[in-house]
Amino acid sequence: MGKSTPTTKKAGSPDTDVKMKCLEHHPQYYLVGGDLFLLIGTTIFRIHSYFFKREAKNFYTKLIDPAFIGDEKRGTTEDTAIIIETATVEEFEHFLWVFYNPRYDVYEADIRVWFTILRLAHEWDFPEVTRFALREVKRRENEIGLVERIVLYQTYHAPAEFLVPLFAELCARPTSPTDEETHLLGFEQTVKIYRARERLRSSGGVSPLPPGTSEADTYPTISTILGLPQYTGRNVLDQDGDANTMNGAPIVRAPVKKNNNGRTSGKT
Repeated sequence: MGKSTPTTKKAGSPDTDVKMKCLEHHPQYYLVGGDLFLLIGTTIFRIHSYFFKREAKNFYTKLIDPAFIGDEKRGTTEDTAIIIETATVEEFEHFLWVFYNPRYDVYEADIRVWFTILRLAHEWDFPEVTRFALREVKRRENEIGLVERIVLYQTYHAPAEFLVPLFAELCARPTSPTDEETHLLGFEQTVKIYRARERLRSSGGVSPLPPGTSEADTYPTISTILGLPQYTGRNVLDQDGDANTMNGAPIVRAPVKKNNNGRTSGKT
């Protein structure tokens, strides 16, 4: 996933002026002494730029550099606040909690909170926070099932490379995805997983039936998995009353042509 940058709008534009009239200071993160102003919706944050400079210096420099020569640096006042469009107020609160947690040795939060922090840290190029959030996610992996973890990684747009070991675990385990897991994964993704599982267990992408197993032997399994009635072939008859099967497998015959007096013609 590529990095995304919070957007800014020049003070004085009509849409910005309307927003500035109805701004509200965040009750927790509008800090005295803060030198970086950020805006989400109508909520303005005033925080310390130190954390951005320390953790993501290159990102921070691009963030505050003026769009035009002679313009004021962005994010230094409420009028030039940097508008964040890739996070909600609640999500940004979770992100800031990493820096402003009053209990330095306790970082207890729901795994979904850590997924939010992981996504924003990755998008905004905070490598240390990314590693920290990933460790916390992995520490809580036993709280949820494997497939739910995969879905959460995708829902919260976590770095895609972190999905590789999760999908590997799913494809390597002895059992295939359950009906519930298939529903969570979706049709297209489930098909790819089954394809990967078969390729991993076969030679050159070819997976023949076990020795001594005929196609007819697969009928009961096919009927069970696909929810079809059991098929024996005993009730399938051709026009002359002969069973249209051989060793339990259907026989495909050429169509029989009849002449005008109703008799068959041609070779049989």
